[in-house]
Amino acid sequence: MNEPKVRRIAIACDAACDIRVAVGEAAALAERWKASLHGVFFEDENLYRLAALPFGRQMTLSSAVSESFSGAELEKLSSALGASMRRELSEAAAQHGLEWSFAVVRDLPSAATLAEIEADVLVVDAAPRPFSGSWRPHSSLGALSEGHGSTTLIWRQKPRRPGTVLILLGEQADRENALAAGVLMAGSEDEILVLLRGGSPEDISALKELAAPLGFPGKIRFEVTTRDNPSLVRQIEGLKPVLIVLDGREAADPVRRDLLANTQCDVLLVR
Repeated sequence: MNEPKVRRIAIACDAACDIRVAVGEAAALAERWKASLHGVFFEDENLYRLAALPFGRQMTLSSAVSESFSGAELEKLSSALGASMRRELSEAAAQHGLEWSFAVVRDLPSAATLAEIEADVLVVDAAPRPFSGSWRPHSSLGALSEGHGSTTLIWRQKPRRPGTVLILLGEQADRENALAAGVLMAGSEDEILVLLRGGSPEDISALKELAAPLGFPGKIRFEVTTRDNPSLVRQIEGLKPVLIVLDGREAADPVRRDLLANTQCDVLLVR
């Protein structure tokens, strides 16, 4: 078994994202995997609808001062943010020697709009930049992990620190792809922990055989864990992983749902 080939990485951002950091991290991944880089800036249609309302206001959090906010002003601001992302992509691509492309999508961020982005790995920035010191808005992109066929990296923490990369394998998971993707994402300073929900010593031996050809230079541990969903979620929260790797096709899995809702680490949904 070989690591999956990543030829194109796409990074999706909107007005709330820390665009410079997000593009820089995506470019580092693209350089590591020798892939091209594609940026997509979402102009949220709901913001334009809000600006058209007579009671739409802009408020400065630091001073609690509010003022009217017109559609023309929003157009100007959104255009500037899109241009900023394009500039960051151009500079990052030049620095890392990458091919790159860029697009602006004026639509509601949705699973359908993400499905139109062609990429081997789609990076969704779910860690909006702080405003007024520490307040962070809700990410409109973070929950959009369904309805498309790309492996999706949901970024919640940037830059990512070394730590435990947790690969969670259910009974129906594509174990080969999940293992290969976890090794692909892990850095040389990371440790990989493979948790198998239910199973036997024979299953662990089979997983070790699958992982051996991947040649991960660090430590890989294999453990059988509980099938009890609440206990498993608590166990994973206690491990404090920096990345959780899940089979992205198991959409109805309640453990996956709970982990996406309750953990704060990055999540890779493998498809």
